[in-house]
Order: sequence, then C-alpha cells, then structure tokens
Amino acid sequence: MTHGTRPNRLSPLLYDRGARLAAGLAVVVAIPVAVLFYFQFRSLNDLEATSAVVLRQLSSDTAESVTKSIEGALKRPHIGVLLAIPQARIEPPDPDFIAPLLVEGLAESPFIDEFYLWSATEGAGTLGGRWLVFDQASVVAGLPSARGFRDDPEVEQRLLPQLREMAGLRRAIVALVGTLHGRKHYIQAQLRWASPARDRLTSLIAFAVDAERLRREYFPALVASRTGSLQQPSGFPPLRVTLADDLGRDVILSPDQDASFVDERTFPLVFFDKELLEYAAPYEAHREVWRLRTTYGASAIPEIVSASTRPQRTLMVVVAAVMGIGVFLIAGAAAREVRLAELKSNFVASVSHDLKTPLALIQLFAETLELGRVRSAERAHEYYRIINGEAKKLTRLIENILDFSRMEAGLRPYTMEPADIGALVRHVIDLMNPQFVQGHFTVRLAVAPGLPAVQADAVAVERAVENLLANAVNYSREAREIDVEVLHTRGEVLVRVRDRGPGIPRREQRRIFRKFYRVHYELGGGPQGTGLGLAIVDHTMRGHGGYVGVDSEPGSGSTFTLHFPAAGHTAIEAPVDDTHSGDRRRAADAARTA
Repeated sequence: MTHGTRPNRLSPLLYDRGARLAAGLAVVVAIPVAVLFYFQFRSLNDLEATSAVVLRQLSSDTAESVTKSIEGALKRPHIGVLLAIPQARIEPPDPDFIAPLLVEGLAESPFIDEFYLWSATEGAGTLGGRWLVFDQASVVAGLPSARGFRDDPEVEQRLLPQLREMAGLRRAIVALVGTLHGRKHYIQAQLRWASPARDRLTSLIAFAVDAERLRREYFPALVASRTGSLQQPSGFPPLRVTLADDLGRDVILSPDQDASFVDERTFPLVFFDKELLEYAAPYEAHREVWRLRTTYGASAIPEIVSASTRPQRTLMVVVAAVMGIGVFLIAGAAAREVRLAELKSNFVASVSHDLKTPLALIQLFAETLELGRVRSAERAHEYYRIINGEAKKLTRLIENILDFSRMEAGLRPYTMEPADIGALVRHVIDLMNPQFVQGHFTVRLAVAPGLPAVQADAVAVERAVENLLANAVNYSREAREIDVEVLHTRGEVLVRVRDRGPGIPRREQRRIFRKFYRVHYELGGGPQGTGLGLAIVDHTMRGHGGYVGVDSEPGSGSTFTLHFPAAGHTAIEAPVDDTHSGDRRRAADAARTA
C-alpha cells in the first residue's frame, strides 16, 4: 500500500468519534475563554493608556504648579514690600510705617537676609541721609520702630556706589550679585528719583538674599511642602521633583541616579515679576536660569504602566495555560474513553462475527452429514475436515479471550521449561496447515541448526506464534506467501514471521500492541479480528523476558520478530521506541519455572 496524501491521512481523524469529541470540547471551552481573555487584554490596554495619561497629567501639573510657586515666592518681597512702600514714606523714612512691612516681609520670605533703606533727604529726621539695615536681629530685639534700624557702613560702601552707577540706566528695578559678609548674595533694589525724568536718585529700598541658604534650605523646603500634599496614584512609583541651578548643579537630587525625566520647566532666578525683565537693569549681562524636572524613577511612563499590568497579564497567561492543559487532559481522557468504548463495541461485534461464522459452517456441514446428503466418502471427509478446522478456530478464539481476561486480571502464569523453539514453531505450522491449504497460502519455514534451548511456556509460545500466523493470513491479499524463520543470534533465539500484506504505517505501529486496536486500511475493507492477538503476543513475550518487534512499510508487508533470551542469558531489555506505548507499559505476569 502506498503512502496516502494529506486528505487520506486526515480522514481517520474525521471519522474518529473520540477525536471529534475532544475537538468539540476544546472548541466549546476555547471560544468563550478566548473572548473573555480578548476583552480582558483590551481592558488592560485601556487601563495602561488611561494610567499613562494620568501620570503625564500629574507630572505636567506638578511641574507647572511648583514652578509657579517658586516664581511667586521669589517675587513676593518685591511686590509686598518694595512696591508697597510709597516714595513719600521713604523721603524722609517713616519707621512706624516701614518697620511693620519689613517684619512681615522677613516672615513671609525667609530667604531674605536683610532689607536696606536709603534716602538722600537729610535733616528732616534722625534716619535721613543714612544707609539703614533691617534684619532678623531687628525683629528679635523688639526695640521701638525707630531703633529697629541700624547703620552698616561696610555694606553701604560696597553697595551704594554700585546702585548709584546703575541708576544711570534710569531703570526702577535693578539687580546685582555681590559678596556680603563673606558670602554670595543676590541684591534686589527699587530706585526712586526726584522727577519722572529720572535724572537724580533720591532714595532706594532693597533686600539681600543669601545664595547658599536659598539653595540648601529654602528651595528644598518649598518643593517638599508642594509635593508632600500630592495625591500620588497607587500602584505606581511616586512622582519626584528635581531642581538644578544655572550651572547644572543639583539643588534637589532625585533618589534614582538613572532617573528618566518626564517634564521640565525653566525659570529665571529673579526676585520680581519676570514680566518686568525688560524694565530691569541687571548688573551682569548673564542672568541665571534654573531648571525644574519631574521623574517617576529610572523607568519611562510606558514601562511603568506596562509593569503595573504585568502581574495581571502573567496571571492571565498562567490561567490560560492551566485551562489549556486542563482542557487537553479532560478532552484526551474523554476521547480515550469514547475510543475505548468504541473499541469494546467493535470487539463485541468482531467476536460475535467470528463466533457466528464458524458455528454457521459447523451447523451447515453437520446438518448435511446428518441428513445423509453426502455423495461420496471423499466429500464427507472434506466436510469433517472443515468442521474440525472451524472448531479449532472457535477454540483458538475462545482461548485468546480467556488468556486476555487472565492477563488483564494478572492471573496468567507461565510455566517455564527448557523448550526447542524451532520444534514449537513447526508444530504450530502443522496444526494450521489445513487453514493454509484452504486459503491457498505458501508457508516457508527455515529453522537454523543447533538452536539453544529456551526457558518457555510451550502453550503460551505456540499461541503467540499462532496469533502472528493468523494475522499474516487475515491481512494478506493477492501475494499469499508467508516466511517463517527461527535463528540464533547474540544470546537470543528469534522467530520471524513475514507476510506480503499491505504493511503497517509508522503511526499505526505505535498502537498495534494495544488491546482491541486494529489497523484501519483505506483499501481492501475494514480491520479484521478481535484486536487481542498482538496484545497477547506482547504480554507473552514480556512474561518470557523478551519482547516482540515489528518492521513494516506500507506496501511492503510486515515482519514480526519474537526475541527470546537463550538459556543461561538474562532477560532482554526491549529497545526504547515510540512503538512501546499504551498498554505495553502494563507489567507482565510472573513466570513460574517448572
């Protein structure tokens, strides 16, 4: 038989009720589960998209809010103090009006070290024409307002000439950077003139900011107060804010060295409204620009939201795998049960057919003989021979069924005695000769000389050989030739039975030793026999410490080989192969030595 095309190979599956049941069960379970998982994965994707939007929005809002808070805090003393004191209150200075505003300014803007007050008006009061300083010491002293101010000639000599020089730019807002008391300070001043022409400076009010204290204390405290009240989304890394100065030095450092930044805002380090930059007169051409950034740590937002849903996805994959394995196992078990039930049903039908046919023939020829309708003694002898042959078929069928039943129950003992395998095979062929003659078979037997004895149960071995020969008869077609060979090799005695039948496909060779299994052929009718013969042969050989092998190709016939360990040799280990599967893993019955 030639190899089938793909449709031919698939056709047995289409007619296999077990396979159809397994496929149907898998589809019934797979479709709703697939739909459920599809929507679950979609919901996770939507959740990731929504989470990414929320995280980006939180980052953007926080960066914008903190930047505006810093800018608002920096310009507060200019708006709340410098611009809140009218020129008339400075020329000459009115301490009762000015001192409370300065006290409030120091409280609201703790980054300010000192306020400065100067007026060119002299003689109108005790504070006129002097460089006055107001700081935290003035507040702590609790002195009267007029005495809260103090003179500081050193600062006056350092700052007043620079401010008078910058007044030549005729700008009301001036800023400069200088060193006061050995530390870097930012100085912000509001200049006043005698007339709108701004040709003569008459007074000024200013403040100084300690640059180092601004970096180390004020900015970290301000950012912490703003971010401490954030509603951080649960299940995600917290949002952090970093701050770097104009030179890129970290003022507020991220805990993660490899932070991935989301948003960035820049702001000029000025102590007035940045909208007035064009009206300000900086002492230096370069103005510092600081940088504020937001981060969720080392991972970008897509990685963060993906990590947040990874456990759910992993769980879904695990659940899908478990469900798939469960469905596979359940479908496989159901398919096996259906297939086994079908095999048993076919077995009953085959046994009924195999019993019915010989009985019908026996009854037919017995009635013919009883009624005296035989015309000659030769014809009567032929009828007796047919009746005897059919009776032997019945006996063999019943013995196979009984043997198989005992094997399944573990009650089949083997009585081991030294035996001549060649003689046993020859005896079986002689017993089956009428069947060979009736089917027009040519059986060639070759027995090697000098065969060693084998410890064997003669009855069981004869039945195994008989089953192989019966299979060769049942599955042979036009080429009705059977070759039987008995030989000795490498501590084994081999019995080979070769037929010229259709052969056995490789995929079928994995199953033929299972109980009830019969090979399906696409040509020449359905399977024959009860499906017990090869199962009994396999059990018998394992009970004798040997094994049975098969060598077959479609269209080239089949060769079955019985491997018996010779006397004095240990049991033979069957080669590991896919053909040793299914029921072949069932332990053989223990042998008894006579």
